[in-house]
Amino acid sequence: MPLFTRRHALALAAASVCSLALPAHAAPLDGVFYPDLAGKSQGLTGAWRGKVVVLNFWATWCAPCREEMPMLNQYADRYGAAPLAVVGVAIDDKVAVRNFVQQFNIRYPVLLGDSSALNVMRAAGNQVGVLPFTLVLDKRGEIVARLTGKLSEAQLDAAVRAHL
Repeated sequence: MPLFTRRHALALAAASVCSLALPAHAAPLDGVFYPDLAGKSQGLTGAWRGKVVVLNFWATWCAPCREEMPMLNQYADRYGAAPLAVVGVAIDDKVAVRNFVQQFNIRYPVLLGDSSALNVMRAAGNQVGVLPFTLVLDKRGEIVARLTGKLSEAQLDAAVRAHL
């Protein structure tokens, strides 16, 4: 089975023409919940409030996503004692995500985003639905950086350090 299917292409195309209807005063991540790999629902902002959050939207079939995962894993390990959390939102099939997380020993929390995650990304500033897409949230849960495409550690450090 190909890693990138027609379903994936259609989902990304839909992200470029769909929008999430949010009131003008609503933050794009407030009230957004996705299950973790154990099935427990997690809010994108509430569960890690009080920490700087690196929120990375990705998919198993996305080559740049796969390439940045080791760096994100090391980043989570390095700053785990600091008030920082790396959280992945996989826009993919649960079985594929579970296998990927096990195969690559991903040690930070991974949530299972559904098709609405594409709209959440769009509302948060990723107008074309490109993956990977990373948000940095400050300790209050406010978006302080939007990073599109494969990250380097230097890019991530520049976005995170001022908020620790």
